[in-house]
Amino acid sequence: MEDTLYFIGLVVIGGILIVFGFSFLGGNISGDFIGQGSTSLFASAFAAVETDWSSSVGQFLITFDDFKNSHQEILDQSTQLKVFDVSGQLEKNVMWVATDHGLFLSRDGGLTWNRFTSSNNEINSTSLVFKILPASGNGEDYFISVFSNGKGSVYRTWDYFFNLDKLMDFDGEGAYDIYRSGNNLYFAMSTGQIIRYNIVTKESRVVNVFKSPVLKIYHPGDGYFYVLLKNGNLAKADTLSAQFQKVSIPGDWLFNSTPMENVTFDSGNLYVLTSKGAYVSYDSGETFSILKSIPIIKNQVDALGVHNGVLYVVSDHNLYVSHDGGENWAITALNNEFKAFHFYFVGQRTILSM
Repeated sequence: MEDTLYFIGLVVIGGILIVFGFSFLGGNISGDFIGQGSTSLFASAFAAVETDWSSSVGQFLITFDDFKNSHQEILDQSTQLKVFDVSGQLEKNVMWVATDHGLFLSRDGGLTWNRFTSSNNEINSTSLVFKILPASGNGEDYFISVFSNGKGSVYRTWDYFFNLDKLMDFDGEGAYDIYRSGNNLYFAMSTGQIIRYNIVTKESRVVNVFKSPVLKIYHPGDGYFYVLLKNGNLAKADTLSAQFQKVSIPGDWLFNSTPMENVTFDSGNLYVLTSKGAYVSYDSGETFSILKSIPIIKNQVDALGVHNGVLYVVSDHNLYVSHDGGENWAITALNNEFKAFHFYFVGQRTILSM
């Protein structure tokens, strides 16, 4: 009898550990779980668009020379903004910024900005604009994700956003990111879903569901797809409809995971920023090494960016730049009034948002 109770106790404890572990990891329920060919787009119960995961000031430092010289820009003098995305066509000197107070346009390569309103008011000063994805190389053709009046929408434009062709609507939900593969668009949803939409057949379906909103989809060319979740977990899989596995940094264990604040890929390497520091992986997230040679005064890294092999790290009011993989660093004092948040790289321009 005692042996039986002991065995039952082990089974119960094991089940609790599995449930807690699965919930904590923010793991996914694959598309197969909700049924192949499911027509339901809203299989995930929680939704609600949230915007507390981005910068909160709406200022930029823009540079052409690793911040030896930089130009400060304020998108709106009267309102603090959250910046979600930066895109542009520099051959035509046009740049766009997606914010929680609409879409901003620069016609001089990022030196001055004005708020943009679409011809039918689909995008205005109250719109949340999450993602701007070029649909071609001509600078006129884009996909854009917007949340306005309680509804999320993904549009396509052929004329610089003046006229918008609606692709999909989402009641009370929004697409935080868009990834394109041929004629298929994949939407990273505030519900934790990944939705596939075919721009030719106009058919759509849920291909994956996670236990946390999906902020970003990455396909860096190392054979894997990665998703960054709002709970700070990063996961990878062979395809966007496959079962994802959590990517862990040193110090993670079953009930203790360090949230990832930023993720970037460059030259086949994976870089992540957490509250514990900046890490790099040379093997698709299987192992990580901390970038411990940064000569920072405070144990604080505010922003991390990597582009064409050059590493950029901001700690407080200083920028650290490395051209040799993090072995040696050049230090530049920044004139940043607010905390740095994210790097964007558009052509020869390096943009630091705050």
